[in-house]
Amino acid sequence: MNKKLISLAVSAALLSPISAQAVQVVGEKLEIYGKVHLSADSSDTDGATTTDGFSVSSNSSRVGVKGQLPAGGVKFVYQFEQEVRFDDSSAGNFANRNSYGGLKGDFGKIILGVYDTPFKTVGSKWGIFGDTVGERRAILGAGYINGNQLNERVKNSVMYEYKNDAIKFQAQYAVDPEGSGGSVDNNDNKVTSVGLLGKFGGFRLGAAYETWDNHSAIANGDAKRLSLGYKFGFGTIGAIWENIDSDTVAQWQRDVIGLNAKFKVGKGSDIRVQYLEADDAEGTTATGASKISVGYFRSLDKNLKVYAAYGSTDNDANADFKAVDGGHGDEVGGPTGGNPSSVSVGFEYKF
Repeated sequence: MNKKLISLAVSAALLSPISAQAVQVVGEKLEIYGKVHLSADSSDTDGATTTDGFSVSSNSSRVGVKGQLPAGGVKFVYQFEQEVRFDDSSAGNFANRNSYGGLKGDFGKIILGVYDTPFKTVGSKWGIFGDTVGERRAILGAGYINGNQLNERVKNSVMYEYKNDAIKFQAQYAVDPEGSGGSVDNNDNKVTSVGLLGKFGGFRLGAAYETWDNHSAIANGDAKRLSLGYKFGFGTIGAIWENIDSDTVAQWQRDVIGLNAKFKVGKGSDIRVQYLEADDAEGTTATGASKISVGYFRSLDKNLKVYAAYGSTDNDANADFKAVDGGHGDEVGGPTGGNPSSVSVGFEYKF
């Protein structure tokens, strides 16, 4: 198929109804996909600002193109994914979410580009409030001064992935992972991250380890996550432990533990609750915090979900963790020692 025919095929896909989301390109599928996630929130910064109250938030809404092409006995795989900010129409860089090119075969998959770290992925798979005001990232991967810093989507990365029905293993290495590009990547700044997810009967396991040189927040150091979940007839329960250990920055020398549960309450509906607690950072006092999240979620069909959710963070006297920090478009902070919170109703449509 020549370039003109490929162009016509892609144009036809973009103009056709959502029910037709793929076209054939050299005998393989090119998929146009996305998610529209919007919410109406009412937030309380506990006196930190005068902007308490109502807001509309676009929460990691996105559109993307992905596919694969035959290439000498293996597959060439690619993805371009872009955030769409429906609430304020602000622009971002093209392909500012997970975007890559690579090769796939019986050996697994090797990709180069911009991608979530395996450390982040283990946390994401454990959490049950993705991109809502109940989001895990206000505590998990956050510090008592700088907030959410260690749930990274890194640049200039090479990742190997192998998965089957039971496990998914990822290993990633990136240089200048927070850099802006345009010159030779700074090899003094780098990250190595590995993660393993497994399904064994009703159990769900996760483990991740990563180490950083010259991270903008933790400087040099490492981080670990272990998660455990169990799926049974009418719901799931889960637990997670996280340790971040900077060589030099006290804020990033602390542990987090978390518990969550999801219970079915009818066809397509469930109630969720999640609790996360960060302890005091090494050599400090009253720098811990806890976050409680509760929510009701209902799937109207396989694509559309509606929900009501609440998230509240209770800071110790010297801590400044946010109530909403990462994933959800409108973040909600409070004063040092405060108790910021947000309640939200929203919908998520995947296509």
